[in-house]
Amino acid sequence: MAVFLFQCNILRHRYPIKYKMKRFSLLVFLTLKFASPLFSQVNYLEKGNQYLNDEKYSQAEQTFRTAIESDSNNLVYQCQLALALIEQDKHRDAQKVINRVLLKDSNNVGALWYGGINNFKDENGDLRIAVSYFEKSMSHLNPKQGQYYSANWFIGRSYQILLQSDGLSYNEVSRMLECYSIYLRLQPDAKDASQISAFVNHIKEVRPSDNVEKWVNLSQQ
Repeated sequence: MAVFLFQCNILRHRYPIKYKMKRFSLLVFLTLKFASPLFSQVNYLEKGNQYLNDEKYSQAEQTFRTAIESDSNNLVYQCQLALALIEQDKHRDAQKVINRVLLKDSNNVGALWYGGINNFKDENGDLRIAVSYFEKSMSHLNPKQGQYYSANWFIGRSYQILLQSDGLSYNEVSRMLECYSIYLRLQPDAKDASQISAFVNHIKEVRPSDNVEKWVNLSQQ
């Protein structure tokens, strides 16, 4: 019923409208954290990020490709190029860029975040890989910033989808409940808070014991 319909909807559209807010708040975070003071670099970032903000993704892609030509070692440019590609559903190309960044800096928060977004948004993506990226990014995020509760939301949502498709282990169910609980604590007034709260309470009531290797929940609430 209510939760089941909600889950069917996110199988087609994995992220809510508020995803854009989360994405661009991180975009600003990345720019402030990693941008070089050189004017040429700031100019590329401002121009490319403005295209992203205006949803002119092909122009953003070209801007960041040009920026990379001017400075191939600038990982911020490459991360923002990945974002521009993600928004055009060029997921394979985006993943190649993300992989290149992580080869140079395995803890790059931008690449980890966009790796999670890329696999989450791609209908053919691997949600467990998305979870892995978000988990790795968590240690670099300030719990008081929006990116932290967003990461918990993405992990919870990824596991929620997997619960009805591939199934979850007992520990994965526990992690899903934990992340959703953190999200609800930090965002009690979110539009999806009541639905997530109902889902969490339902799962706590019906989840099997830890001797069940994998649980696929096909029931409707």
